[in-house]
Amino acid sequence: MKYAEVIIGLKAKELDRIYYYIIPDKLIGLIEVGMRVSVPFGRGNRKTEGYVIGICDEAPTKHTLKEISALKDGFPVFSKERIELAKWMANKYYCTLTECLQCIIPKIAKDKTVKYISPCNMENAEALLKRSKRQAEIAEFLKKTGRIELDRLMSELNVSSASVLGLVEKGLAVIDETEVIRDFYKATNAEKKNSPTPTADQQRVINEVVSDLEYTGKKPFLLMGVTGSGKTLVYMEIVDKALKMGKQAIVLVPEISLTPQTVQRFIERFGELVSVTHSGMTDGERYDQWKKARTGRISVMIGPRSALFAPFDNLGVVIIDEEHEKTYKSDISPKYDAIETAIKLQEIYGTTVVLGSATPSINSYYKALQGEYRLLELKNRINMKFPDIYAVDMRDEIVLGNKSMFSIRLQKAIGEALADKKQVILFLNRRGHSTFVSCRKCGYVFGCESCSVNYTYHKRENKLVCHYCGAEEDIPEVCPGCGSKYIKYFGIGTEKIMAEVNKLFPEARVLRMDADTTKTRDSHRQILSAFARGEADVLVGTQMIAKGLDFPRVVLVGVVAADMSLNSSDFRAAENTFQLITQVAGRAGRADNVGKVLIQTYMPENYCIQYAKKNDYVSFYKEEIEFRRQMKYPPFTNLCTILFSGEDEKTVITRIHELAAILEFYGKGKNYERIGPAAAMVSKIHDKYRHRIIIKGLEEEKLKNYAFYCLNKLREREDMGGISVNVTINPKYIP
Repeated sequence: MKYAEVIIGLKAKELDRIYYYIIPDKLIGLIEVGMRVSVPFGRGNRKTEGYVIGICDEAPTKHTLKEISALKDGFPVFSKERIELAKWMANKYYCTLTECLQCIIPKIAKDKTVKYISPCNMENAEALLKRSKRQAEIAEFLKKTGRIELDRLMSELNVSSASVLGLVEKGLAVIDETEVIRDFYKATNAEKKNSPTPTADQQRVINEVVSDLEYTGKKPFLLMGVTGSGKTLVYMEIVDKALKMGKQAIVLVPEISLTPQTVQRFIERFGELVSVTHSGMTDGERYDQWKKARTGRISVMIGPRSALFAPFDNLGVVIIDEEHEKTYKSDISPKYDAIETAIKLQEIYGTTVVLGSATPSINSYYKALQGEYRLLELKNRINMKFPDIYAVDMRDEIVLGNKSMFSIRLQKAIGEALADKKQVILFLNRRGHSTFVSCRKCGYVFGCESCSVNYTYHKRENKLVCHYCGAEEDIPEVCPGCGSKYIKYFGIGTEKIMAEVNKLFPEARVLRMDADTTKTRDSHRQILSAFARGEADVLVGTQMIAKGLDFPRVVLVGVVAADMSLNSSDFRAAENTFQLITQVAGRAGRADNVGKVLIQTYMPENYCIQYAKKNDYVSFYKEEIEFRRQMKYPPFTNLCTILFSGEDEKTVITRIHELAAILEFYGKGKNYERIGPAAAMVSKIHDKYRHRIIIKGLEEEKLKNYAFYCLNKLREREDMGGISVNVTINPKYIP
């Protein structure tokens, strides 16, 4: 008798263990490790999905075992290597194995088949259709078109399915079905283009990475290449060499907005060997791309974080572009870090991992200097022209009486660029029209009742919107606090910048790209393509336009409010600001044009602004790493955030203070430092109050065990009903 080790496809923590099932005789020889199965589960023997992670001759249990009911697919959806990866993720990110397995595969969708209709025996049509004018019309149409999609025929002739089936019953037409692969990006019609010849610097980097492709037990590469140094060409050359060795490649980009340009370049080079996956696609489209990778129809997968799980069997290289971006760490369970997971794939498959950025994260550069990563550098732009970068002190604008959100210098520069028929990018780390709306008489600020945040005004919809729960309200005519009609909008947003451009430069054609204008399908590609074609003179946007994009006609970049990210309370505020400014500055002057960058700030003397002006990453790193060392922040320690949330604020506060006492008791004499309890940065979301504790510890595993041990002690002593607990190690932001 054979037994299957099955993980049940339910995410409850208490079900996170192996269940043993008898493999019935009818499935012996058919069932394999990695397959999805249907099993009876629970007292009611409800048919439940499960995943086979092992097969054995003996089951270590005395309970009466049930039989597997059926196979869900005719093939394994997980390789043994991917099961190993899922087990590692479950341990590393403190979640269930089910969550990790379901993260690795897309939602399994049915194949989409398209029905076609073809004419046959048409020599008999006239006699058979004398009394059916509608069917005779269909027959004449089919004589002209031949085989055609059934839906298209019915749409063009406006006929019913009954009329069509009548034709089939008379033997004058046949209907067949053809499987269609759902493609978000069409590679079949892409024009193949030859890539430029690499420069000597690029070739040096390519050679070093390519020489690594055949070896195992290696370290990741960190490629630090200034903006405009041609990192994408380097990536394509590395991928080309991997493909010629019979290997596959995964290329990660930090967000969907970067996907269209990257995909286009790779398709122009590698054609139908390239595919893409991301959250903007339907479940069916994502499943089809996964299936193409599993069956060997493609060899290169491009996309954000989840593309890392493309089911390649001979994975040669994983490239992570803009490796410093926070989006490579998942917000939802499993809260995996794509870089850490890629390095685990390197260990499992012997894959080469390349991390690329013009502004590496402080942690990555530190690891490179410590020898954990191998550092490669591209110090020069392809055109050898760095943009001229200037910091504009906005305090001077007040003295000059300039009330515009644009400095006099930026206004002049925009005018000059437009007069020269060039393009401009205006960057803001915020969306919407205004930061907040308040009463000028009593100071009342309009906020969301469900979340402890102010509403943001959106001019197009003329609504107040909460960016946390999505609640919307009409603009009130009078202040609810004092009854005054003196209601005013404060702050700036992308809509407001767009309105200001239209006011100062009415002839300018302006596009806006932020989370509000990219909600619809394919909207990222449409906006960027329109700007690339020259259909707009000015592109106003948030972080999604700050990196990776290449527009040869852009000569001016204006950073409208550089201080927004600098004023956050996160210890990485200076790092984030330096990266944003440097990345967005890199959009200027990328072809034969000399670029100009104007950084509007109220703190021009801040070191991150000064080093960004000079494009001097190394000097910024030296100052920032010393701050981290003194303050005991990563990479010199690890952080654990414990967040409690619940509808009863008093209970939330009571329980988190009880946890603080337990942490204090069991942490005595050990190298742990606790910050808090305190209200979270946003202390209320969706009517739930949020309070948190931060713990610092030198060793990640010990820190994790300490945190969970103390949480379990709290659960043993107190009722935690109504309280959600969220634990994250080294979060991408402090809650």
